[in-house]
Amino acid sequence: MFLKSSTAIPVVIDTDNAFGMPVRDLDDGIALIISLVSEQIDVKAVVASACNCRAHEAACNTLHLLTQFGCTNIPVGLGAEIPLSGDREPHHQYLDTKATGKDIAYWRSVPEIPAQDVTQLRSGADVLIDTVRANPHEIIVVALGSFTNIALALQKAPDIAPLIKEIVHMGGSFEPQEGELAFEWDTGDIPQEIWETTLRFNTWYDKQATAIVLQSSVPVRFITANVTSHFYLRQEHMQELHAAARGALGEYVMRTIQPWVEWSIAERKLVGAHMHDPLTIISLLEESVCTYRCIEADVGGFIAGYELFPQREESLWKTPANEVVPKVKVAVNVQTARAEQLLCNLLLRAVALESKP
Repeated sequence: MFLKSSTAIPVVIDTDNAFGMPVRDLDDGIALIISLVSEQIDVKAVVASACNCRAHEAACNTLHLLTQFGCTNIPVGLGAEIPLSGDREPHHQYLDTKATGKDIAYWRSVPEIPAQDVTQLRSGADVLIDTVRANPHEIIVVALGSFTNIALALQKAPDIAPLIKEIVHMGGSFEPQEGELAFEWDTGDIPQEIWETTLRFNTWYDKQATAIVLQSSVPVRFITANVTSHFYLRQEHMQELHAAARGALGEYVMRTIQPWVEWSIAERKLVGAHMHDPLTIISLLEESVCTYRCIEADVGGFIAGYELFPQREESLWKTPANEVVPKVKVAVNVQTARAEQLLCNLLLRAVALESKP
């Protein structure tokens, strides 16, 4: 295990980790890696969730990554495959098809992840419940996928709600006010109907679960697509990482990351690879890297098919007078250069490891 500061932040990471899978976002895996090597983050447990991949795939990928970094004592829970609301099978079928197309050539040198039987893992909800109860008022739940497992845990054990310090979620978008970042996204590889009905950045994956979490009284902070869509792992960062990589562990990390960066630049015409989930971790390490605004979360309108963060009072869903409209902290700006340097520094530490700690 890596040495942690006495002031390290205890977290449970709920992640749809597709690290190593062809033509899948691997930023969840990078978020986990930088959490493991950071002295300021103490990963108490990981819950494998369905979103960017199926939950059992996320569990397998996470177990493999933890093994590579010598962190096999961190509990891993197997999250729910089926959301509380919505049919997500078209989403996964789309991702499966995409991973067998022409773009798989970018991943020809990526090590294959060995199959593992994850059916014996404890449920993600139970792992979350036990970890929160063992660390009351301390745990920050980092939700890098959908809210499904957190909602299931809150339904099964409502007593944990006041024991969770905060939920920090990568997801959501909003119409910016003057001086705030706009959501910039160009995903020509994703059909519009898939984008509108299934992808929509984690928050939309399981709308009922999102509503349960937002109505639970647990403080929630959103690291939105408005800020994460401006945050990249760039080719110049990759050059630094290649120069620093040592041993089998560094080679494994670099061989797995390189295809996603190359694919993003070549196929999406971006300046690098989006690093949505790592920014969520970095926002814990240095709170000032993002600036925030408190916005009402229009849960009723969201369930009915409208935006979660409407910007005009008249756009709010007609919420009954006796219902509370929760306010959440929403990231509206990011110090991009600072955040990217912090990410690069942590990855430099990871790839310079010649062996497991």
